[in-house]
Amino acid sequence: MDRKSINAELRQQFFPLLTAAGFTRKGDVLYRELPGPIVHIAEVQHRPRNGVFQINLGAHLPSLDDIASGQTIAPADMRDYECAWRGSIISGFRTSSDAEFAYGSTAEEAAESVAFLVSEWPRQAAQFFDPLSNFPDGFRERCTQVLNEDLHPAHLLTWAKVALLVNDPELAKRIATAALPSVPERATSLRENLEALL
Repeated sequence: MDRKSINAELRQQFFPLLTAAGFTRKGDVLYRELPGPIVHIAEVQHRPRNGVFQINLGAHLPSLDDIASGQTIAPADMRDYECAWRGSIISGFRTSSDAEFAYGSTAEEAAESVAFLVSEWPRQAAQFFDPLSNFPDGFRERCTQVLNEDLHPAHLLTWAKVALLVNDPELAKRIATAALPSVPERATSLRENLEALL
């Protein structure tokens, strides 16, 4: 089967599930705006040469862009790779982290592939989106949790900026302080951004 066949199955089986959950579709990208504002993204990425597709997930606080660059992207134009938090629906066909779903070689296989995606969506989407759905309280709670996790300094910078958004500059400083010792030597702009929070 090909991309056209999979798209037909996505339109029939998958997209209605997301629109019922408050997503708006724009081509292969679906977005949902929540109070805060919070933006959730689900994006279909096709790799027709390999006969596979995947569903990329993103969550974003547009106000983070105001802190970083002053340029905010409209939710309708946002893509998953522009989000502060990213993930994928995992198919697990080949490995436990495999995010690719097969087009299949028949119409039945294409329908089965999308049906499997539909069966996985509620559980995996909730695991990704639910912790990133309540602003400011849920994000404030998450900021305190990251101090006990082994995150890359770039991710800690994001959470430090979130701490500023929830009006907790002291927490932002604590996160930045925790991140600085792990900054790679050549990551000078990351170090400068963290130091600016101090």
